[in-house]
Amino acid sequence: MKAELLDILPEVTDRERAEEFSDQLENLLVEVGGIFPRADLRLRAARCVRGLLSPVSRKNGWQLAEYGGDAEPWGQQHLLDRSVWDVDELRDFTRRYVIDGLDDDGRGAGPGGAGVLVVDETGFAKKGRTSVGVAWQSAGTVGGVFPCQTGVMAAWATGRGQALIDREIYLPREWADDRSRCRAAHVPDSVAFATKPRLAEQMIARIVPDLPENRVWVAADEVYGRDGAFRAFLEENHLPYAVNVQANHTVLPRPGWRHAARLVERHAAEDDWVTLPAGPSQLDSRVWQWWVRRIPAPEAETGVGAWARWFIARRRPEAPTQRDYYMAWGPPETTMEELVCVPGARWRVEEAIKLGKSAAGMADYEVRSFHGWYRHITLAQLAAAFLAVQTATATDNPETGPGPEHIAEILHTSLDAPAHHTGGPRRPHQPYRHRPHRVHGV
Repeated sequence: MKAELLDILPEVTDRERAEEFSDQLENLLVEVGGIFPRADLRLRAARCVRGLLSPVSRKNGWQLAEYGGDAEPWGQQHLLDRSVWDVDELRDFTRRYVIDGLDDDGRGAGPGGAGVLVVDETGFAKKGRTSVGVAWQSAGTVGGVFPCQTGVMAAWATGRGQALIDREIYLPREWADDRSRCRAAHVPDSVAFATKPRLAEQMIARIVPDLPENRVWVAADEVYGRDGAFRAFLEENHLPYAVNVQANHTVLPRPGWRHAARLVERHAAEDDWVTLPAGPSQLDSRVWQWWVRRIPAPEAETGVGAWARWFIARRRPEAPTQRDYYMAWGPPETTMEELVCVPGARWRVEEAIKLGKSAAGMADYEVRSFHGWYRHITLAQLAAAFLAVQTATATDNPETGPGPEHIAEILHTSLDAPAHHTGGPRRPHQPYRHRPHRVHGV
């Protein structure tokens, strides 16, 4: 008796894709489970990550708890507050997961197939004096100066996608200098005031050992690019870069060549501007006009093996008076076509932040403490990293895989049914019973 041929439909349904994504998520949660030393914490963490990827409207403690099958949020609050687990170990796991999952075999977003490490900050609109780091600050994500927290983020971008791989919270001076306020928010006494470029340096120092050797460029906006110590840090660590600078940045210490904007106005002829794409985006390719000139290096940097310095200006063809300026440093054989890919990749961190906030609940937290912020943000970065890696895998097979914009929606079909509450009678932790306001933040 011959076995019948299995009847396989020619098209893969969204339900089948959702089941595959759900299986991949379960595999990831098993891998990460060792970070949580107790079985109940592993269960809470897994429910949290599933909830962050779920279609619930706002992914705060109450809604995550209800989605996970709990009648009250004490378990989720405990995961982010009093429980014992190493958030830095989860951060390092997420970084390695992204680097492996987005490996593109040298087809990277930067020169010579390199990947681009991008740093930027983002704001989280929050109120009150007790939430760590909240102050009146400028935040582009909320459109002006508002009470908010600021997180400095690092993203890894390759030819297969981008995802966040590190984070640091910025403490304004009014916070860092008020130690009693810091202790109330559980900020360690060892944490002092640090500018955003210094926080970026801390992250880069952690990240670079895990990145492909000699296949990394760094991109950053002018908050970091105008900081001479930040550029010196990259050069000391032999990391090539292309970073934004201000219009009045000193390019060369010579009259007529000093300020970036004035130098372009005096020396960039109309025929000198070259139209080049700056890499792919959600709108296909970003085309700009570029004026790139190699500039003399300090005498101490000349000689065999010395790297080159460039000054870069770019503009939109339809708005030639609106220009951006960059300083770059890297291997002298780097071509103009390759060099402009680094500024072109800076938007990748914005896409990674947008994914974390819109699809993984990164901004929906209600925590107040220093460690609570790091725990929520890191769990959200893990959830967003899963989406980024699955998107990269799907687009490797464009004929059979869904488009990147559909990954989260497809996954929702397997996560749209919240678990039933099976935890028995309610047993909130004693401190919360006496201080019910802690429900709104840890």
